Amino acid sequence: MTAYVIVGAGPSGLFTAWRLLTSGKLKAGDSVRLFEWADSEVGGRIRTYSFPECGGQYIEAGGMRFATQVDGDTIIGGHVLVQNLVRALGLQPLVVDFIESSSRLYYLRGQNIFEHEIPKSGSPLPYYFDLAFMNKGYNDMSADAIMAEAAKVFAPGSENWTRVQWRDYFSNGVLTRDVGGVFKAGTRISDIGYWNLLYEFLGDEGFNYVSDANGYSSSVINWNSADAMKGNCEYGSTVAYKRLAGGYGKLFHALRDAIAARDPDCIRMKSRLVSYVYEEHAEKFLCEFEDAGANRRFEVTADVLVLAMPRRSLEMVAACCGADCALNQPSVRNYIESSLDQPSVKVGMLFDTAWWTDTDVVHYLPRTSDSIGGPSITDLPLRQTYYFGNNAVNATTGGPYVVLASYDDMVYESFWRELEIEGRRTTAQSHNCQALNGPTILPPDSTLERMVMSQLASVHGVRKGKSLPAPIKTLFMDWGTDPFGGGYHAWAAHYDIPDVMMKMRAPAIEMLGGKQKLFITGSCYSIDQSWVEGALCTAESVLQDYLGLEPFCGTPDGYCLI
Repeated sequence: MTAYVIVGAGPSGLFTAWRLLTSGKLKAGDSVRLFEWADSEVGGRIRTYSFPECGGQYIEAGGMRFATQVDGDTIIGGHVLVQNLVRALGLQPLVVDFIESSSRLYYLRGQNIFEHEIPKSGSPLPYYFDLAFMNKGYNDMSADAIMAEAAKVFAPGSENWTRVQWRDYFSNGVLTRDVGGVFKAGTRISDIGYWNLLYEFLGDEGFNYVSDANGYSSSVINWNSADAMKGNCEYGSTVAYKRLAGGYGKLFHALRDAIAARDPDCIRMKSRLVSYVYEEHAEKFLCEFEDAGANRRFEVTADVLVLAMPRRSLEMVAACCGADCALNQPSVRNYIESSLDQPSVKVGMLFDTAWWTDTDVVHYLPRTSDSIGGPSITDLPLRQTYYFGNNAVNATTGGPYVVLASYDDMVYESFWRELEIEGRRTTAQSHNCQALNGPTILPPDSTLERMVMSQLASVHGVRKGKSLPAPIKTLFMDWGTDPFGGGYHAWAAHYDIPDVMMKMRAPAIEMLGGKQKLFITGSCYSIDQSWVEGALCTAESVLQDYLGLEPFCGTPDGYCLI
């Protein structure tokens, strides 16, 4: 009899439990138990919030889209496992386009600029580019186009690379020429921080422009330059982004329901893993959990322990374990820290009117279709704004209308976090687990709401004598709080990414030479960080390579999981 214990009901934890229960590999007496800290919601950093009072509109407080690439009915690229999972759970009829604006609205250094105006702008971009940057012709490009050009320089031919080719580049890619007077030809790309490389390649103001106008502070931090090139190549690709009508959360609710149909007692909510001990003589794990609802602790024994967790969650468990715990060994700890936490926040709003389409209210109208589009990109703490219109399933005309008013990360997270608090702090920040059961619904006319509305007014240019209408509801999600540590992750420089991915799946076996069946899954240590695909790929690789399951349906030949 084998007891499988999975900790974390995010995408990889749910997928692992479902695959085990439906594999036909379980024997009489085997058990699969999935423990989740949150009160009621599954899906990890996928969090669809529905506005119950307004007929079905919703906001994605977490992940909101996936990549698709098909030839007829055959999946040939994009997020392959996500697409197959959608089909396996019967959700294909809900797949719809993720609509973005054909020409994005920018607000940079106090100027409103549309993307299509950049190449022929009568008034140049508000940056002091040096001659080297101007001679490259980059001053006529959008920020993400410049980052794609950098990928062509440092990873030539990579536009059409396979995942296997990218893996080789992560380990072995080198500079083929000197970059300025700092980085020498022959230096491994993975040993250079991306901020360092871009700064030397683009100059100070060129870097500032790319940082401001790409929409994500996380894209230009000092993460692993080799992995940054892969991220850059995704801009302008043939991959189309899709979403699920009614919300991405439907996929993980369907997984939860499919698990419950097999074993109604499989998932236990409000259960936090505090620590674990591996008993060598019995080859078993003794796991201590805390029941968050009853404020008591209980123990669970496992033969196989799957930690479906990001870096911060692993660190929280390790801090309560003994010195001999695998997670506390120097080599494992080194690889745990190969992944960088990237805090992010989202502010969602619901409005009676689609004011961003009204020329009587604002000067600058983002290019939308049926009030849907974006992002508008700014150098304000607001950073990005998406317009989702009336996104209720089967909506016809009229509102209310949904806006992702701010999608922000890294340096500005604390800007919004402090605005969320009114008056004195009543909970220590170290005990703030807002994202676990969020989002927070803010009171009308809150300080945070007023700040968001002020910045939205600047981006869209409110006409004289007019004002933006007050939102019906405002919600705030802070993914930088425990136990997530960030909305997504990035690989740190100075690591061999493929080696880390291979070994972090089973650290006790692959790094310490032990026998304990301790496995780590999730997007954090994957080739697709910040995507659900990465979470499913790490889980699937463990299921195939260590637990003996057959490959998940429809995976193309040559599609490497890690």
